[in-house]
Amino acid sequence: MTKWPLLLAALLPAPVVGQVALPPTGGVLHRDFAPPTNIQQDFLGAWKLTWDDPLSPDCPCHGTLTIQMNADGSLKGYWPLKGGVAVLQGTVAFDNNVWAGPFAQPDTLDFPIKGHFRLETRGVGGLTGSYHRNGTSIPYHWSATRP
Repeated sequence: MTKWPLLLAALLPAPVVGQVALPPTGGVLHRDFAPPTNIQQDFLGAWKLTWDDPLSPDCPCHGTLTIQMNADGSLKGYWPLKGGVAVLQGTVAFDNNVWAGPFAQPDTLDFPIKGHFRLETRGVGGLTGSYHRNGTSIPYHWSATRP
């Protein structure tokens, strides 16, 4: 008779672990206030850009990054590279301090460079971030300051 409670306990289904809610993967949970406005203006204008490129013996490379705002509020940048200007396009994140998206040189080149970038504001006069070319998984560092 003492074996029946143990046997019944063994036959009861165990709770399903897969249905337990896990913590969120990140991001803002409670957006009770509106995002900051007009901070994407911090990206606009001309920047002295420095970037790493292990394929170029001249690097760290230097140039100018020019950023403008499109009519829809997204940003567009021009990054002169050997062989042609790369155009950066993308939107600014919710907090208005990160600009990210694709970049590409014109398709008229024999081997245009294409990839993705990320830039983050660092105070009023600085940007830091990374970029990587399509087909690679290694990001390269770049940073910019106001001239």
